[in-house]
Parts: sequence; structure tokens; C-alpha cells
Amino acid sequence: MRLLLITIIGLWISIAVKADEGMWLPYLFNQQQIEQMQQKGLQIPFESIYNHSAPSLKDAVVSLDDGSCTGEFISEQGLLLTNHHCGYSDIQQLSAVEHNYLEHGFWAASKDEELPSKGKTATLLLEAHDVTSQLMPFVEKLKGLERQVAIDSLITIIETDASKDSPHDARVKSFFNNNVYILFITQTYSDVRLVGTPPSSIGKFGGDTDNWMWPRHTGDFCFFRVYSAPDGSPAEYSPDNIPFTPKKHFTINTQGINNGDFTMTLGYPGQTQRYLTSFGVNEINTIINPIVSEVRGIKQAIWEEAMHNSEEISIMYAAKHSESSNYWKYAIGQNKALDKLNIISDHQQREENFISWLQQDSARIKTYDKALPVVEASYMLGSKLTLAETITQETMLEGADIIKLALDISSLFMDLQNKDKNDYEQELVLTREAIKALYKDYDAQLDQEVFTAMLQYYLQNTPESLRPPNEALLGKKHQDKPAQFSKALFENSALTNKEQAISLLESTNESELFEDPAIAFSYQILSHLYQILDIHDKLNRQLGDAQRILTQGYLEKDKVKTHYPDANSTMRLSFGSVDDYEPKDGVRYTHQTTLSGIMEKEDNESKDFRIPNKLKDLYETKDFGNYALSSGKMPVCFITNNDITGGNSGSPVINANGELVGVAFDGNWEAMTSDLAYEPQLQKCICVDIRYVLFIVDKMANAQHLIDEIQLAD
Repeated sequence: MRLLLITIIGLWISIAVKADEGMWLPYLFNQQQIEQMQQKGLQIPFESIYNHSAPSLKDAVVSLDDGSCTGEFISEQGLLLTNHHCGYSDIQQLSAVEHNYLEHGFWAASKDEELPSKGKTATLLLEAHDVTSQLMPFVEKLKGLERQVAIDSLITIIETDASKDSPHDARVKSFFNNNVYILFITQTYSDVRLVGTPPSSIGKFGGDTDNWMWPRHTGDFCFFRVYSAPDGSPAEYSPDNIPFTPKKHFTINTQGINNGDFTMTLGYPGQTQRYLTSFGVNEINTIINPIVSEVRGIKQAIWEEAMHNSEEISIMYAAKHSESSNYWKYAIGQNKALDKLNIISDHQQREENFISWLQQDSARIKTYDKALPVVEASYMLGSKLTLAETITQETMLEGADIIKLALDISSLFMDLQNKDKNDYEQELVLTREAIKALYKDYDAQLDQEVFTAMLQYYLQNTPESLRPPNEALLGKKHQDKPAQFSKALFENSALTNKEQAISLLESTNESELFEDPAIAFSYQILSHLYQILDIHDKLNRQLGDAQRILTQGYLEKDKVKTHYPDANSTMRLSFGSVDDYEPKDGVRYTHQTTLSGIMEKEDNESKDFRIPNKLKDLYETKDFGNYALSSGKMPVCFITNNDITGGNSGSPVINANGELVGVAFDGNWEAMTSDLAYEPQLQKCICVDIRYVLFIVDKMANAQHLIDEIQLAD
């Protein structure tokens, strides 16, 4: 098995690359892959893209907020460009009715006016090293929990050794379903300040209507600045901090792009599941996505009515709604694409081919024969557990704010019961901060409406054997009256009030905690959920072993095909080109949109398609500066066939010369299955054109100081 694994590792880092598909690990690129990029148009040495020992483009790219988005440095003073939606919650937190930055935008006239964004982080990758050989010899014959405990212990040793006597962080992550392990050395900066953002009528133009769609006309960008201590090291916010000086920043190209031009992205894609079996895809299709789309649709409809009637609530709930609706529409679109593109049947065919291959050799049968049947059995036995977990996750853990807070406090109490003092102290600090943040953007009446709807869905759709009995959960008085229970809970819980909530949090008295109805309710939910998770964990360990072995088999079988690991919030490189596409018969989408399309979409009756008057004036007078196309039109967005997913939002789109030409911000509706399978004829990366970014900064915001700070290509 050890020799086989070494052979497999060699395969995925040495074989020829198939064009366009792939989220590649840049630290493991080889000559064949570099030559493939050069054939597609790359003009710079690969060492200028990724290099451990000298400044390279990887030093200009950061992971934002522990992998939720990507950003890139565009000046030597730490100016950071990312998506508007990546900064949306920060902008919302800084907004109020008297200074509504979501609606009106914000542009700091100087560094002194830049706004600290509490909790925002920017992480730089310093080094990456394959440490598989330091783990595998010790766990080859182990399985399940025993194997995982051993691996976790070895990883702790590796991480501790790598970070010892160092200001840097060390983390080992697994790849190819736990067949490969890589150590990452990183540095995280936590003084990040908002520099500028367009209004949502530009940065979120099209809203939920256009989300995941092409043609697109969204100016999805904003600017932050990273600050450091005077010596360049990470530091918490302080007036004494100075703008961080990155080793490398991007030069911006204003000449634009043409159809067929080489493009690449560097970023931090969050999660793909392209090695998932047909059984796993079926679970997503039939259980997870329907619940997510239905529950979030109910919750969002309640929010939307209140937001429509109150500007204050509209500001408070803007980020919550945006975060929820993004995955809501994703779940809907993914299920439509799964059916249309026959993804499950394609996976079934892959599995049938694998079975035929392994049956041709007795050694293969011995190694791989049990893997797929175990995977199938694990999904079958776990289907009801997945149903209950997903409903609980969506209705309770992601439902009403008061219940999410109560669940946090209940979890804290469980840590205290388990005498896990370190976990308790750490979680206490986090929960205290969560309470302070919650009540800035909280309306108890609205939250009660959400809770009532979520509770009703939970009771009606969770199998009775996998949830607490009504009487235990709601009490004898309200066991058949969830709406009345909800009303009583909100009338009697201390958690609807900030000061009372903090006071309750500080209490370690069990009886006092459980006198609060929200705490008592959440404890019932959490206790039952933990029981389900405990049962499911045993199945999942069995499933994990089988999927690890199955992935080894796939890699061994398909020696002539390209292999890259699923995304897991580590730096990846994708390369491809600017590209038109044909989503259906008789329809061809070109690669570029312009400001004319924004004017065509204007609809003052819809919040998604309102246009600022100044932007309309600039359009009418054609005051586009030096940013227009040769046709005289103002470019807005373009598409490429780069391979991206969530987490890539904000990634730099880079031309053949290593210059910034755009910012990635979305995928397209026709390829919503991209996390499960790459669709070469359909999959697109939607990008905001850097010329539109500069146009808005220059002409809309009149922020000439930012234009002067940015380095433009000759």
C-alpha cells in the first residue's frame, strides 16, 4: 500500500494538464504544467507567479477572513482590492441610518479617515511543504477513529515544530480524501480598514435577480487597507500602526482583454466535491438542497417584508439576507443543473467503469473491492440522520438569532460540564463578543416571526425519532401550539435584551441558566443533535476510510488523466482564457458587458436595478476617461473559463504578463454543478473589468488619490 501511495502521489503532480479545468496547487507545479500554460499564452516565468525564496505574485494575494474570500494588494502601501460582497458585512456593520454606506458608498479622503473593520483578517501564504511521508508510515494499517487520532497527534507535532520560535502560523491540511498532507506556513494581519466602496446600486447591481447569472453588470468591488506594527509584523488595531508593505503588489493593465486572451486566477477556493460518489451527489440532490432552499426561502420572505417597511431594519438585516440568499439561490440552481446535466448518471458510469477495471486484476480486487459497497451502505444508513441534521442546521443553528445565541450559551455550559476549562474560557470570550455584535443588528419582533416559522418547519419535517418529543421541547402547556410557545419564549427570555443576556452569560449557576426558556429549549435541541451526530460520526468514519481507498483507486485507474485535489481553502491557481459561450440552442453570450447594459436593465420599481443619477450622467455625457473600449463603450464585466468556486470571490484575474485585468466574483447559472463536476462547455468565471473599477473610483468617487497610489502598466 505504501508503494502504491507513493506512485499515486507522483501521478497527480507529474501528468499532463487538461486545459482550463483544475484548481491547481501552485507549490507543486512541474515543467509539463508550466509548458501547458505557456502554450496557452503565458509570457512570464512561473517563478514570478509562485516562489518561496523571492517575491512573486503569490505574495500579492491574501485569504480574507480565514478563507471566506480572496483579496489582492494593488499598491506598496497595503491597498487591498476584493469584492463588494466580500466586504458587505463589514460595510453593513459600519453603517447606520445617519451614514448608510451600503446605500451611498464610502470613500476615505485620507488614511486617517479609513474605517477599522473589526474582526476582518488578511492571511498571507509564506511556504507550503508536502508532509505526507511524515504521516503515512505510521498509519498505513490503521482505520477509523484509531487512524484519525494517530494522524491528529502527528499533525500536532508537525505544526508545533514548524511554528516553534516563529511569529508565523503552521497548519497541516489534507488532500485527495486524506491521502496527501501539506503543511502551510502563514501570517495573519488583523488591522484591516475600509478604504472605499461604491454604493450597493453599483456594487450589488442586479441583486438576487442577477446573482449567478450572465450577462452581468455588477461593480462587485471594494477596497481595504492592511496595517501592521511599525516593524511590519501583525498587530491588533492601533493608531500607531502603519500601512503594511507587501513583498509584491499587482500592476494594473488598462488595455483590457479580448476573446481568447490567456487568463489565470490565484485565490482560495473554499470547497469542491469532485471526488464524491453518485450516492453523495444524490444525497445533496434529494435531501440537502431541497431543505436549504425551502427553509431559507421562508426565512428570507419574513425578513424582506420587514426590510421593505423599515430603513433601519433594512440596514440591520442586509448582510444576513445577502449571506442567506446566496446559498439559497445556489441550492436551487445546483439541483436544476444536476438534473439537466445528468451528473448523477455520469458518476454512476464512472463507478461502473471503476468496478470493471478492478475486476481485471486480483490485486486490485483485494485492495479496492469493498470500498464502493461500503460507501453506498454508509449513505443509505445515514440518510435519515442527514435529513435531521440538515433541518436542525437550517431551522435552529441558522434560524432565529435568539436561538443561535442560546445554542452558543448551551454549548458553553456543556464545555463547563465536561470540565473543559480551556475551551470554556475561549468560547466565553467569543460568545461575549457575539452578543455585543448581535444586538447592534437585532429586532426582537422580527426574530420572533422567524423563530415561529422555523419551529413549525422543524416539528413538521424532522422524523419524530430524531428530535425531542413535543412535550419535552415545548412543555405540556404548548406542546401542540408552537406559535404560542414562541410568543412565551420571547416574552420571558433574558436573551432579547443585551444587558440581561451578558448577565446570564456570566452566570455558571445551572438552575439560573435553565430558567431561561430560550436556553432550556436550545439545550434540548443541542443534546438531541449531539446524539445524532455521535451515531453519524461512526458511519462517517467508515465512509471516510472507504472514500480514501476509493480515491486511491480512481487515481491509479486514470493514470493518463489530470488529477487535482478538491478545493479546501488553500491557495490554488487556475488558468484558461477569455471566452464566449452558448448556453442553449440559438443563444450565444459574448464575453464582455458594458455600461449600456446597465441602462437597459434600469428599473426603479426594483431595488436590484436602480442606478445612481451620477452614473447616468456620466453615461449620457460619455465621460469615461481613459477606460473606454475602442468602440467608445464603457466595459463593466467579462467572462473566462477559469475554474473557480466560493472562496475565489475577490481573486485577481491576471493576464499573460502577470498584470491585473479583473476581479473574479461569481460563477454562472448553467454550471451550478461546478463544485461536483467541471463542465467544459458551460462553466464560466464572471469578473468585474478592472477598467470599470478604475472608472468608478475616478469618475464616480473622485478618489484621485487612490488612482495615484495604484501602479498602472506602461
